[in-house]
Amino acid sequence: MANETLFLKPHTGGHETLMWTNGLPSGIFTASHGNHYCNLLKSNVQGGETISIALEVYAGHFSAASAPLAPSPRPEFMNSYESVDICVKNELMADFYFDLKTFNQMANALDANSFVRAHIIRTLTQIHEALYYSPDNIGKEAFEEAVAQASRLIKPLYEYTNTALAPTAAVIGHSHMDTAWRWTIDETVKKVARTYSNQLNLMQQYPEYKFVQSSAYHGKMILQHYPELFERIKTAVKEGRYEPNGAVWIECDCNLTGGEMMLRQFVWGQRFTREHFGYTSNVFWLPDTFGYSPSIPQIMKGCGVDYFLTTKMSWNDTNKFPYDTFYWQGLDGTKVLTHLNKTHLWPDPETCIDSVQDGRRSKDAITNKTVSNMRLLAYGYGDGGGGPQFEMIEMARRAADLEGCPRVETMFVGDFMQRLEQSVTAPPVYAGELYLELHRGTLTNQHTIKRNNRLAEIRIHDLEYLTVRSAAEQGEASRDTDIKPLVETLLINQFHDILPGTSIPAVHDQSIAETTELIHTAEQRIRQTVPAKPDNGKLSVLNTLSFDRSDVIYLDYKEGLVVKGGYKQQVVTDVSGSRKLAVAGVQVKALSSAVLELEAGYPAAGSCFTYDGRVLDTPLYKVVLDERGYMASLIDKSMNRELRGQGYALNTLLMAEDVPTAWDSWDIDADVELKFRDNAVLLASEVISDGEVEFRIRNAYRLTERSSLVQDVIFYAGSKQIKFETVMDWQDDHRLLKTVFDTSILADFARQELQFGYMKRPTTRNTAVEQAKFEVCNHKYTDLSENRYGAAILNDCKYGISVHQSQMGLTLHKGGCRPDYRGDKGLHACEYAFMPHNGGFDADTVIQPAYAFNYKPLLIPGECSYASFIRVSEPNVIIEAIKPCEDNDNAYIVRLYEAEGTYTNAALAFERDVRQAAVTNMLEEVQDVLAAVNDIPLCFKPFEIKTIKISY
Repeated sequence: MANETLFLKPHTGGHETLMWTNGLPSGIFTASHGNHYCNLLKSNVQGGETISIALEVYAGHFSAASAPLAPSPRPEFMNSYESVDICVKNELMADFYFDLKTFNQMANALDANSFVRAHIIRTLTQIHEALYYSPDNIGKEAFEEAVAQASRLIKPLYEYTNTALAPTAAVIGHSHMDTAWRWTIDETVKKVARTYSNQLNLMQQYPEYKFVQSSAYHGKMILQHYPELFERIKTAVKEGRYEPNGAVWIECDCNLTGGEMMLRQFVWGQRFTREHFGYTSNVFWLPDTFGYSPSIPQIMKGCGVDYFLTTKMSWNDTNKFPYDTFYWQGLDGTKVLTHLNKTHLWPDPETCIDSVQDGRRSKDAITNKTVSNMRLLAYGYGDGGGGPQFEMIEMARRAADLEGCPRVETMFVGDFMQRLEQSVTAPPVYAGELYLELHRGTLTNQHTIKRNNRLAEIRIHDLEYLTVRSAAEQGEASRDTDIKPLVETLLINQFHDILPGTSIPAVHDQSIAETTELIHTAEQRIRQTVPAKPDNGKLSVLNTLSFDRSDVIYLDYKEGLVVKGGYKQQVVTDVSGSRKLAVAGVQVKALSSAVLELEAGYPAAGSCFTYDGRVLDTPLYKVVLDERGYMASLIDKSMNRELRGQGYALNTLLMAEDVPTAWDSWDIDADVELKFRDNAVLLASEVISDGEVEFRIRNAYRLTERSSLVQDVIFYAGSKQIKFETVMDWQDDHRLLKTVFDTSILADFARQELQFGYMKRPTTRNTAVEQAKFEVCNHKYTDLSENRYGAAILNDCKYGISVHQSQMGLTLHKGGCRPDYRGDKGLHACEYAFMPHNGGFDADTVIQPAYAFNYKPLLIPGECSYASFIRVSEPNVIIEAIKPCEDNDNAYIVRLYEAEGTYTNAALAFERDVRQAAVTNMLEEVQDVLAAVNDIPLCFKPFEIKTIKISY
């Protein structure tokens, strides 16, 4: 045997097998190929040559499916290995097979009245007359001669090509790769090796073949675990065969991820591809997440990314999304060209005709044909990897230019988007969020994952600020060597099947363990970073926010000690059983500290509240509690205004059966609203504390026969916030818990915080689009406001909420149990608050209190006297992050944004001398050098994000 091309065909029940050739990963076999798939083993094999072959077969595992009532997993492995064949390809048979498949598809897909179709059918009839269908009953030579004759008949059909007006199906190989879902991250390391090595194998066989890889983190996996394969990928990138174009570190969730971490996804992704491939991504590729925040366009442009592609909007359960090529206008007015491409398909005539021209099968063809005649089709197997197989490339070759089929052209995604932008005619503009009318339960499912995400983002925020401050005060380089591993851990755990809580148990357990350790490590490093003098009976209160605060501080109570200085104080026991000293009136300036001194004594006796078991009179409210501890009436004394509206009492706990149609942990279906019941039973109610700072009632409820809830309802003497410290003992599956506030606020929209701003969403359900938004995302607040009065719900980890007319319903728990068949049982703690406010919505009334509710003051034993590090002149300009520069020099980054949606002139005042200040893009590249002064004027457009580099 000489100069042969050898192929290898394994007989396995395994759906993923990695082939190693002469010690190098070189190809993949997947279940979708069955036993008919052969992979290139080696070309130009010489007689007597020795080839070393190894096969790594993934044995697989059973996991619970996505349907609510699917069986629980079985313990045995799914897959087995049997044998392997080494083959050579019969070129005549392979060539005719793909030709025949091509024109069979054309005959099926073209209109019945098409003369092109009629000509194809005439030819296929002639082929039928020539072929034998039973090769076992005729000699090999006669059979192959018949195939050769049929091949000569079919080839002339390729001569009938398209006109200049034919639409274009741009195709590229791709494999959507879920970093974790029904497998763990460790298995994904092997999945990417199998998938990417296969792309290089295909490139050896097909010179026109190109592939796009969309997550930079997967590149790091290859770099760490398969360095030789990584070098081959780098070579393919240089050759223009392999496109590392996705812009982000990982394909993250875009609802729940906080603003700064969303931005870091792009920063980390761009820096990796630049460093290792000399490539800057121009496309944000995110086919599979569960909605898209309107903050994304501004972040994209700030990180050098011009184009956005997704497939998910075609999944809507209520309304068809109106466009497939359009400009998406974000919160601040930034526009990015957006294209709804398709994935997980074949680049064959049938698929291209359906996806581009008529949509007869999928109901998903180009919608606005006057705007563009181009669509991107990314072909190959995905979710668990795999990518294209050689049959797909063969079909793409044959579909390149056939009359009646879109012109099929292989091109990189970035090149396609540039050509699309140059060719579009009057593209529409879609403003606001890309709300996915599906998978609304991902905002709530898996409580601890959501809570850890919020806490981890806060701890990294605090640690970065204190690290920068320490370096600047000591005149050292601002380094983040110890912080970057924490950031990376968080970025990975914001993947779109981890953070939403839609993975198998092992993935959830790993995420919780990693983020819990992250939070603990960050807290340790914060304590190590703050230069506190020895205790000596003093305690430092650090404010890590960019505005002054004076909220109630809760200290661990030491018997016989109080805070010196005449503060109102009170000993309380919180819902978790810890004894605290509640201290009111401590003023802490922005990004500074206050030092408290402890002295012997006890808080003064007395109370500013009166309570008769039903009516509570506070300095700010008159409250009537019903027989279950809910607020039947809440009157704001300053306005003499009743805040309880029509409907349920304020903070009524509602439970519903939650069995979605298809996607258990993902979905909340619209008809769940018909099932909510006010059935919670009050088991006990007790006044826990009554003094000069707060009045606290502890209520214990039975929610169901299995689940219960204990809640401290806290009224303050000096704040309109009514706080609910809550511990749920959840033992139910397929149940959904909400707390509802039927208010007297009349507003036709609600403001709901998201990354770097807020969305205004309708409170009405006048149209099908409004009706579909029965459950939406909020971050730290949702607010209903009239011009001069309003009320907000604040939360510390609850992202799902419903607003209908004057009712706000915060979703507290979801008992989804597929694919994590255990559900979300256990003890779960959270806090939320109902906060009426005088005056309409603004930074003072809602935004700053929501930040303060989440970013608790840091309590450091000993004395740490910090002056304000930076001061912002305007309350609606929020410093979201103070962080070391990515390049670790004697400088740091200040990230600010305008939070009210108002044009604003503001000034930054610095405690220490500024050597140089510069405006940068979000990748920290200098764009404009500012005057080196300690008082820097800045002008913000509504919701504008600014990145300032400060050198010292």
